[in-house]
Amino acid sequence: MNHKVIHFDSVSELEEVIDSQIKELDAKIEFHSKLIGDKIREGEQNNSEELSDLKNKLNPVKNKEKNQDDKKTKTKNSSPKKKSKKEESENWISYENLNLYNGVGTRGELELYFKALEEMKEESDRLKKTKTSLEKLLNSGIKKELAGIGFSQSDGPFELAFIKSDFRREKFSFKSLMTVGCEC
Repeated sequence: MNHKVIHFDSVSELEEVIDSQIKELDAKIEFHSKLIGDKIREGEQNNSEELSDLKNKLNPVKNKEKNQDDKKTKTKNSSPKKKSKKEESENWISYENLNLYNGVGTRGELELYFKALEEMKEESDRLKKTKTSLEKLLNSGIKKELAGIGFSQSDGPFELAFIKSDFRREKFSFKSLMTVGCEC
């Protein structure tokens, strides 16, 4: 997410920030999902062979049948080998601090979109869990007027530190003018 450290003057303000981040992420997720769908349909119209592998991964029914057939042939021919993550992405080449797709086409683009979509969904789930935990904290009796700092981790829980607020609230007071008529 864009903001790792969040300063807030009240817990209500923190809730609003988290809500806006969730909405922003959900909009990005929807946009990327539509983009992926458009790219796949575009590949189907062009009868692109490079997307056939991706289509098989997306269709679990055909994959199960294919995996069962593969298992039968593997047990007959040789022992099964475990694939590492690098073997799974055989079309990617490592160059210093970059991973480059070996080829030009929509498959590399789609793989990147899928990775981004997966990360955004994980982050959205983390933020929703944070929001739920914050609501439980408020229901347990914490004051909404507390100020603080929040830190959003990529792989861990949301961290909060409450601080004294510089904002001073005025105490409730009632001022009125009273006129009394006198008899002379």
